This record gives sequence, structure tokens and C-alpha cells, in this order.
Amino acid sequence: MNRDKYSFVAHRDLPIMNPIGGAAVDHLIDLAALPRGGRVLDIGAGWCELARRLVERYGVSADCVERSALLCEGARERAKTRAPGGRLRIHQEDAAAFAATLPPGAYDMTICTGSTHALGGLDATAASLAALTRAGGLVLVGEGYWRTPPSDAYLRESGIGRDEFGSFAGAFDRISAAGLRPVFATGASEQDWDRYEWSHARAIEEYCESHPGDPDAPAMLERSRAWRRAYVRGGREHLGFAVLLCRRVS
Repeated sequence: MNRDKYSFVAHRDLPIMNPIGGAAVDHLIDLAALPRGGRVLDIGAGWCELARRLVERYGVSADCVERSALLCEGARERAKTRAPGGRLRIHQEDAAAFAATLPPGAYDMTICTGSTHALGGLDATAASLAALTRAGGLVLVGEGYWRTPPSDAYLRESGIGRDEFGSFAGAFDRISAAGLRPVFATGASEQDWDRYEWSHARAIEEYCESHPGDPDAPAMLERSRAWRRAYVRGGREHLGFAVLLCRRVS
């Protein structure tokens, strides 16, 4: 199964490719208060929706880094009418390799929501983004966490490792250790998760129904339905997703 295609299809109706609700996203954009002409970096940017909204709101320029060719193509198409003038630059590259080419303190705001694996995990991501952000600039990180200790059954069904995530407070402490001062933090609500997960499942079902000849369709359905079962049986209770907006203080 083509995993990039799976993610591309599953997130077709999800401009922000994580379960944080629209009101929280709007609040984060309000809090950013970026200087006109500033610079933004978004790692694992998906459709580049968050960066695009910051470009529209504040007149900044943004570098969006995304590994998936399908998502990059889709993001460029979506940007044609909403971010003209070259202020949104989409780079189809490995995130760690791209970050290694950048000078320290190059950005007014750096972002990595749901893609910390691309930079080596939460600790490495916090350190990398802190280094790439100017003193006084902002860092936005999104990461999964355990709302409640996961059951063995849920871990088996989901394929997630028990040590893959920690607590909400643990994420807060680890990001603070990178020289970042949190200024706002929130987690996805149960309703946010439901909207996200059912949109994901519905998109896969509808795609496979309308593309019966796609050789990836059976595996896509199997994967989506297995994840949906795990979500219904344990994910709603155990799995959380948090975003933390921080200021670089040193």
C-alpha cells in the first residue's frame, strides 16, 4: 500500500491535518501577532494550511517542508488563489536535511504539529526549532500524549508503543527544557477527535468505493477499519493531542 496516498486521501477534507479544533487554531493565529514581512517555517506542513493562514493574516513569508509529493502538489494547487506572490514556498524535502541547511535564528515563528518524528522526536524537535527561531520569536509544537494510561488491548489494536507518548505535563516540561517558555497550550477535545477520525474514515471508504480498481484499495480499507476499531474501543479514552505555543527566551 502506498502510505503517502493513504494519508493524502484520508486528509482530503481536513485542511489542518491534526485534531485540534478550528476555534483553537484561530486563537493560535491571533496570538502569533507576527511582524509584517516576518518569516515562518512549518515542518511536516501537510496542506500548508496553517502557514497559509499566517501569510494571509500577517503578510509574512513561509517555508513549508513536506516529504509527500502528493501533499506538496495538493498544497501548491490550494495556494494558487490564497497565497499569491511567492510568499508561501513549498519544499518537498526531508525535514531534518532541510533544517540542517538553515542559519540559526532565521525565523520569527517555527512550527511542527504532528510531525515531530521528522526531526527525531519531541526533544530533538524542540531543540531544533528553538535554534532556528530568533530570540523572542515563537515556536508551535503539536504532539500526541496519553490522556489516560493505555490498555494493552488498545496498544495491540493501534500498533502504538506505550513509550511513544508521555503525559501532557511531560510534553510541557520537555519543551520548556529546550529554552522555550510556553504561552498557550491546549488539547483536542473528544468532539475534535471524533470529527477528525470520522472524516478520516469516511474519506477512505468513499475513495475505495469510487475506485474499486485501485490495487491499494483493499489494504487502505483494512488499515482504516482497523484504526477505527481501535479508536472506538480505546482511542477516545486514551489518546490525546496537544499544541503548545512557546516563546524562545534565550
